[in-house]
Amino acid sequence: MEPVPSTRISTVNALLDGYGSLSVTQLLKHLAADFRHRVLPHSLQMEECDKESFAKKAEGIFEIFAEFRMIPQSIAEDVKRGMVIVHAYMDGTFKIGSGKWKNECVMIIQLSPDGTKVLEIQEFVDSAKALEMRKKHAPKNF
Repeated sequence: MEPVPSTRISTVNALLDGYGSLSVTQLLKHLAADFRHRVLPHSLQMEECDKESFAKKAEGIFEIFAEFRMIPQSIAEDVKRGMVIVHAYMDGTFKIGSGKWKNECVMIIQLSPDGTKVLEIQEFVDSAKALEMRKKHAPKNF
């Protein structure tokens, strides 16, 4: 018998599905009102986002993709800290042209005590791919 995923893992899986839905409403569904998002490393100089600015950024990014998936490679839960760590591949197809987007990230996700809301995401990205996105594909406010 397979173990039942914890509430935190279920919330994180719903978050990852939200990215793949290309729907800002779906992505925001499990975010806390005081949600924060940081892209790391700091050398990329990407501003920290609150829930509202994260939604605007997501809307712009979602507009350039016809399809997008976050494909978890590993998920680890730190029960004591209420955190989930995800290593995921990103796989997308751009709307304009037939270009593909392949990338990967590690997300450190802090959840509410009951595990139902995402409080914070620290997202470590491939710096070279982030710069490529900024130069070639990025919408405003990226």
